[in-house]
Amino acid sequence: MGKVSKVFIIIAAIAALGAVGAVVYNIFMTQKQSQTLDSYIDKTEERYAESLKKEDEFIEDGAVIGDVYTIRSTKAISDAYIAGDPSNLGEEDKKTYDLAKEILERETKGCTTLYEKEKKIYEWICKNIKHNEGSSTMALRGTEVYPLDTPYGVLNGGYAVCVGYATTFRLFMNMLGADCHIPHNDGHSWDEVQLDDGEWYFVDIYSSAGNNSIDYQYFNMDEMAAEGMTDSSCYSHLPTAKGRKYLYPVQIGKKINDMFEIPKRIKEAYDKKESCVSMIFEKEPTEDESNIINAITSVIDSHISMDNSENSYTSLSYCWYRDEQDHLIYAVYITRSEYGENIDTDSPDVKKLKKIIDKLFGETTDAFSPEESGSEEGGIDYDKKKGL
Repeated sequence: MGKVSKVFIIIAAIAALGAVGAVVYNIFMTQKQSQTLDSYIDKTEERYAESLKKEDEFIEDGAVIGDVYTIRSTKAISDAYIAGDPSNLGEEDKKTYDLAKEILERETKGCTTLYEKEKKIYEWICKNIKHNEGSSTMALRGTEVYPLDTPYGVLNGGYAVCVGYATTFRLFMNMLGADCHIPHNDGHSWDEVQLDDGEWYFVDIYSSAGNNSIDYQYFNMDEMAAEGMTDSSCYSHLPTAKGRKYLYPVQIGKKINDMFEIPKRIKEAYDKKESCVSMIFEKEPTEDESNIINAITSVIDSHISMDNSENSYTSLSYCWYRDEQDHLIYAVYITRSEYGENIDTDSPDVKKLKKIIDKLFGETTDAFSPEESGSEEGGIDYDKKKGL
């Protein structure tokens, strides 16, 4: 083979190696680019998932309800109570601490379980904190004004909106060492508390307060009882409220043999001015019987409504529950409401004011008479169970 041929072969071999190298290099770069692209895609997906998580992230303290009222942290106060040292609290928090401590220790004296203490606090708030029916963010008490959405304002002023009820109840529960959250949507807030059984329960004191008698219908609800109260997505980020042991109807329930005992049980509770009668079925009713049972309450409700006085209104509602043994429980709630402000319409001052109003605005129905004002039911909106 001549020298030219050998040179040609060597050159061809080098070219071939170069081509193979180029192919290998291209494959390597393609793989690297693919890995880089995959990594970019993965990171993009992670960033997108993180952004969605942040968008759906549950904000409790700092959340604004109704574009007006803010859920504020009271952790410093409850931590100080548990530690027994309020020395680092600011002036307002120290006043809240002193008031809450006095109420908590007085109302729960003699209680042994968290449930008993919770119930006492719930009852105290229902009895002593009134709804604020206006659009103001402050309540006037004496010569002082207090915010409606903080425990400081609620305990000093005696009035609250839903945020005030929820944060005040949470403060008390945290002081007792219980975990408690405030589920909320754009227009309402309430509580979810963990009790001795380790399970969670909903408490909506705003919807419970404001009646002449304490309404336990919104006390320690499971998700079944709270169904329809709000969209469940409002609390999907919180623990599931599936507790049964401390449902109020379970705590007070008494066994019955059949549905024919129900009218008598309701009448007894009504005469005793009780707020709830709870019946545990030994034998579970059929679907047809359950429909009849619901109708029973509606019929009794219509009878009771005819006995209402001109200044009060009583109504019945019902809900089905199950206890820890899976017994079916039928609870009937007896809600008594008084409307009007107990104004003496015959007093000289009221008569003089009415004449002034009639002269300035034209004669109208007597606004001082509860049966003449407000809703068709007599001065209050009986459907007003939600919102601020």
